[in-house]
Amino acid sequence: MRLTNAIIAVAVIASLATWPVAAQSPGPTATTVLVPKGTIIVVATRRSYKSYGASTGTKVTYDVSQDVIVDGNLIAKAGDSAVGEILNAHEGKSSFFTSEAANLRLSVDKVFNFCGDTIEMDFARSEYRRRQGAFGSKKDVEVSKGQLYQAPTLRPQKVCATKTDAVPLPIPSDALVGDKD
Repeated sequence: MRLTNAIIAVAVIASLATWPVAAQSPGPTATTVLVPKGTIIVVATRRSYKSYGASTGTKVTYDVSQDVIVDGNLIAKAGDSAVGEILNAHEGKSSFFTSEAANLRLSVDKVFNFCGDTIEMDFARSEYRRRQGAFGSKKDVEVSKGQLYQAPTLRPQKVCATKTDAVPLPIPSDALVGDKD
């Protein structure tokens, strides 16, 4: 019985060795690219954030909104993840003598590209809302889901990339820039 099973196993292995295999094209080859400081990566918030319920230090998540191409190399794909945090959040306050604007300040700190590299970013933006009129309410500030931001890279850095013939897309006109510090 064992000899019969061994013969069958050898016959199966031999037939698999001659089985036709679909031709596989080699995948794109990864290369390392130096990304200049200030290269813009457009990101979109994954959810909305409000100054009233937000806490300083809360993690903010983003998606890269369009492919990023540097010198014919794709360094980040649309859909790659990015993270930052809420740097400052508070509701507007007012009294008879003073008024304080509502504020929501967000950062974009890192982009995680498709091949596993981390791209360090340099972006922060504050959204303010002052009290409306003499007896107006203390308005909350909200950043909507899908809000686009133009986040620049922090410094020159080497990241993995793939060659592409694609042309970089223009930055969307509704993508907001960061604050000037």
